[in-house]
Amino acid sequence: MTAATMHGINDSRRHLDDIHLMTDRRRHSHDHARLRYHLLPDDEFDQSQVVDGVRVTPLDRTIFDCTRRLEFPDGLCVAESALRQSLISREHMTDRCRTLSGRFRRKALRAVTLAPGGTENGGEAYAYAVMVDEGFVPPSVQEEIINPFDLSRRDRVDFSWHTEDGRFIVAELDGRIKYTDPSMYKDGSLPKTIIEEKEREERIRLVADDMVRFSFAEAYRRHPLTAKLAKARVPRSDD
Repeated sequence: MTAATMHGINDSRRHLDDIHLMTDRRRHSHDHARLRYHLLPDDEFDQSQVVDGVRVTPLDRTIFDCTRRLEFPDGLCVAESALRQSLISREHMTDRCRTLSGRFRRKALRAVTLAPGGTENGGEAYAYAVMVDEGFVPPSVQEEIINPFDLSRRDRVDFSWHTEDGRFIVAELDGRIKYTDPSMYKDGSLPKTIIEEKEREERIRLVADDMVRFSFAEAYRRHPLTAKLAKARVPRSDD
């Protein structure tokens, strides 16, 4: 994740304790302390790039290495961050995951293929990956819904499903920073921020048949999120 951080495609601090170093055969060494060494083919080692004064693996190699080595939700977050910032196309990522040297190719391809490309942040991307990994039908992301009593009023929801039996289910990741960071307050006011969010939720509930709210901690622990989705009867891929 060291190169991913330098490329700006790491949305998590959970993997920053270790420093990952790519080496050729002449410079290769054993892991020690917080240093993790990874051997690159000589031809690829010569293709390294300098980002903010630090020599790192190219973007496509960085994405491939992260998606094949990390757990699926973390790997998908890396691919999704690159798509969100339009740094690379899905087609290019897929091609490089098929052709670059390295094990666990299918794992990388799964993350690159399933990254939705429309989440707003790393928390949403992680939650999306957990939902998919737990067998739920992949949701739409950032779907726009219209207030039936005010057609000019539109809201976007984090995740949504239109089920075969006609139900509309919404899931929202609670971004608690909006209540703790004064720079994100509505007109500089916490009460206004809370009231606006309550009104937005009311508008969504006018349209949705069911609405699930969850925290990132619940997505990270998995079971609390999956239990809420199951209670809302979110369809599963094998149903």
